[in-house]
Amino acid sequence: QGPSSGRTMESPSSAVYLNVAHAAAYAAFGLLWLHAARLRRRSARALPAMLSDASRALGDSAPPLCVVLPVKGAHAQSAANWRAQCCSHGYAGPVSFLFVVQEEEDEAYSLVKQLQASGSLPTENVSVLVAGLAVGTSQKLHNLIHAVERIGEQSELVLMLDDDMLLAPGAVNLLAHELLSDPNALAASGFSCDAPGRWTVLAHAACVYRLILEISVAGGEGSHAWGGCCLMRRADLLESVPGGVMAHWKNRGYSDDWIITAVARKQRRRIANPPLLFLNLVDFRSPSQLYNFFHRQFFVLDTYPQPSPDEPRIQAHRLRLESYALASLMGLPPPPPPGGVGHTQYR
Repeated sequence: QGPSSGRTMESPSSAVYLNVAHAAAYAAFGLLWLHAARLRRRSARALPAMLSDASRALGDSAPPLCVVLPVKGAHAQSAANWRAQCCSHGYAGPVSFLFVVQEEEDEAYSLVKQLQASGSLPTENVSVLVAGLAVGTSQKLHNLIHAVERIGEQSELVLMLDDDMLLAPGAVNLLAHELLSDPNALAASGFSCDAPGRWTVLAHAACVYRLILEISVAGGEGSHAWGGCCLMRRADLLESVPGGVMAHWKNRGYSDDWIITAVARKQRRRIANPPLLFLNLVDFRSPSQLYNFFHRQFFVLDTYPQPSPDEPRIQAHRLRLESYALASLMGLPPPPPPGGVGHTQYR
């Protein structure tokens, strides 16, 4: 009788299966991302002509537009960003701007006033509002609600824009053209293109999670709203609209863009995604920052419009769960070969 190791030989079938699953996943997503890159490259070549055509199509008939910028604090580039947004937007029609802060003590409030006093920002069509502290919603959503409810009836369109987003000349015209050319469209939205701000596993993990959505958005048919740059008709933001965006925002809302996306799907309306990508550098330095990111991503699941009684609750969570599972699969290393290894040393 030979020596016994005290262990039984494990079947290699499970490890082989996982290796095949990883290989299939990498191959499938690799092909999809290559296809998305080809679409983005084609869109980038066509974008100058699209911007020109949209501006020409709107012409002198571009409806009045109000840009809402919820801001908190100020940084080194704030003044330059705000001057560019207010003075170099290139929109063909009348434009007004509403900066909205939580309190007057916010340094963004004083900076806007200083820029207006120095002539860097106009005074006649640029206002700064104080929304106060949020009670039943997220602070950003509270600021948006406060500003949208104070937009004059003369403004037909509302552009919700993050204060650090720089728009290419003609980008607003393209969004307006996409929205106005389709009566069934609820919104026209750009999208964030996440890239690692540093070469760390944490930054790459967050970017891989977002890459799942970018596959569909790259083709222009993603039908996703993004709060960093989203254009809507003012009429669709009124509280009087049954089951509309504003009603759900006020009902303990947290995520402005995902609520817009959910309302569009419930109402079977389209969200136009023209090829406007905004670079966002992801710079997570600690596991707690990555955890907070994923926690917020899953927290918004409970701020969607509630499913109807005949719709299972899991339907509201399915998209995020699938995205997380796929991103996790792409982020995991393949399992060891059937023979097994003692350990792996990373250099």
